[in-house]
Amino acid sequence: MVTTVATKPIFRDKRRRVWELDFLRGFAVLAMCFDHLMFDLMAFRSWFSNSYEVNNPFMNKLSELAYAYWNTSRLDNIGFRFWAHYIFVFLFLFLVGVSCALSRDNTKRGSLLGFVALAFSGVSFVLKAMGIMSDGIVFGILHCIALSILCVAAVDVVTRFNKRVNLYAPLVIGLVILAVGIGKNFWSMVYPFDYAFNDDHFLGYVLGTHAYGDDWFGLFPYVGAVFLGMYWGKAVYSERLSLLPALGGKWNKPINFVGRHALLFYLAHQVAIAGLVIIVCLCLGYKLNF
Repeated sequence: MVTTVATKPIFRDKRRRVWELDFLRGFAVLAMCFDHLMFDLMAFRSWFSNSYEVNNPFMNKLSELAYAYWNTSRLDNIGFRFWAHYIFVFLFLFLVGVSCALSRDNTKRGSLLGFVALAFSGVSFVLKAMGIMSDGIVFGILHCIALSILCVAAVDVVTRFNKRVNLYAPLVIGLVILAVGIGKNFWSMVYPFDYAFNDDHFLGYVLGTHAYGDDWFGLFPYVGAVFLGMYWGKAVYSERLSLLPALGGKWNKPINFVGRHALLFYLAHQVAIAGLVIIVCLCLGYKLNF
């Protein structure tokens, strides 16, 4: 007589995450934090009334390194920061697209992020009125991501009538947008940058033909990276399985944590970094302007 042992059905864990996606997202966020730290170290002297009276070798050296780092972002001196900036921006937006392929409701995600972006703009203009920010944020990275998610969601719905069209439409659209955006130099801001907000250019701020603000990312060509990520997610991660399961482990948990909470780190990192620089400077004898 053969006995059978009842087994519980194996259900997909809805909380299961692909570790390398969190890792890459976290790495991109940490690179952004480093980039903004360098900016603060380059600009910190303007925050203190006695910055040129305090001759601290440590801060002087950090300031020199920050200036050297940011100097490589100029179009006439293309170097490490110039290329690293666009590589990490592309990586982050590409991963946004991959997440769209794994999400159940991109319309909801995009809409909620849009509200966060609008609130962020409101705060930025309050800070501008206080003299803390120079221009405020009209269409920054959060706005770009939110609208990109909604665009990807719309294309996904429209193309569901055919599986192959649904799979390859993001790839084609993404390549076309990147080609147009890069070909027109929308990404480089070599066209006139508005030093005062212009109502007539608002659509240009969104599309990428005009630039304005302390943080600015027009849709062209950046939304192209999101569409390419959407294609990659559909083609490679349809089963939500890691491509490198053997490499996952405790070693990547800190960076993965950052990747899982990327929005929180984005919203908090600038205040935290500036606060850290201010605290260190105050301990070294600097005096705030206000």
